Amino acid sequence: MPTDAQLLIGKVLQIKDKISAKRHCIPSDLADEWQSLDKQTQCFESQALYRSAVKGQQMSKRIAYSGSVKELSQLVSKLKTLNKKVTVNQLSH
Repeated sequence: MPTDAQLLIGKVLQIKDKISAKRHCIPSDLADEWQSLDKQTQCFESQALYRSAVKGQQMSKRIAYSGSVKELSQLVSKLKTLNKKVTVNQLSH
């Protein structure tokens, strides 16, 4: 059974993927917010294994996040809010 932190990390990755898919629609006034959130959640990147993999060696994904579940929950909320703002902006064009 996944822990609360694992579930929140999954949500972070899902929302980041949604925003990344719409990154060309992020208005300039939200770009700084996106860059800040992207840096805060960079340790969860799913592609990190592919960049550091060595042929023939077993890999295990390590997450270098030292925050609490409450902080993860706040990150999810911030990402959801940004996603809504980007979606509204995208629909208005």
